[in-house]
Amino acid sequence: MKKWEDKLPPRARERLAEIKITPEDRERIKGVERVKSLLSQFYQEKLTPEDLGEKLKDFGKESKEFLIKEAQTRLINSLGLQISSQDFKRRGKAILVLERLKSEGKHSSVKEEINLLGGLIKKCREEKDRVYEQLKKQVESNPELRIRKVRTESGEVIVQLSTEEAILSSPEWKEFISQQELACGSEFSKLVGKIKKML
Repeated sequence: MKKWEDKLPPRARERLAEIKITPEDRERIKGVERVKSLLSQFYQEKLTPEDLGEKLKDFGKESKEFLIKEAQTRLINSLGLQISSQDFKRRGKAILVLERLKSEGKHSSVKEEINLLGGLIKKCREEKDRVYEQLKKQVESNPELRIRKVRTESGEVIVQLSTEEAILSSPEWKEFISQQELACGSEFSKLVGKIKKML
């Protein structure tokens, strides 16, 4: 039976033969896999931010700061507008712990931007909660807002929705969410991009 490489077109086989993985590349690949494994443990709360820093400390000593940056970048990529406050604090702290491991870290600047990011997430969440509560009061004070006509094969049927279903399906809520995702998402992306450049 032929090896899978033998089934490739001649040009693809030539290109494959040209690719040489150096010992440095192998080390880098092993390092990235180690980072992924440690972050997996961190996300499962088997490691604290300090534990993660301790495990990655060797990378700084061995002049492998790119792996520390890799871990930080992966942590930043795991953030989002819907993240819980607790998870944001843990991941933000981990990013800062890792920043201290670098020979020329920008700890205070990165911390300032992470705080701005946390403030943005909190502001967006509070605004969402405020609008939700306003719509909830409207729906609770006007039971007609919970009634919807639904088309079926046999014709239209009137359905009574729960308060939450009425809110989430209302045009006002959909419009608000659409606008908020644009505004908050744009600001979030700018801050995340700024933090990544600092690393």
